Amino acid sequence: MYSLDDTNPLFWIIIFLILIIQGSWIFNDASKRGENKWIWGLFGCLNVPTSLLIYILVTRYIMKTENCGHCGNKVRTNANYCSNCGQRIKNEY
Repeated sequence: MYSLDDTNPLFWIIIFLILIIQGSWIFNDASKRGENKWIWGLFGCLNVPTSLLIYILVTRYIMKTENCGHCGNKVRTNANYCSNCGQRIKNEY
């Protein structure tokens, strides 16, 4: 019978390092994209590679962004105002 106690400690160290690297990359990328970096970074430390795939799908395809015409900051396409400068993005009806 095989148990977790029989697993090589090097295996767990490698998994831990991969999770930390993945979480750090997601944290930095979310920060550059104007997403909630802490939530995404912690989410990235949960598992490999599912968290990374979900992050990329959500931020690149589901929540599309455009640049603010005033300051150039990335804002979601459905936003009415820029979160950085407050400039109106779309007309409100």
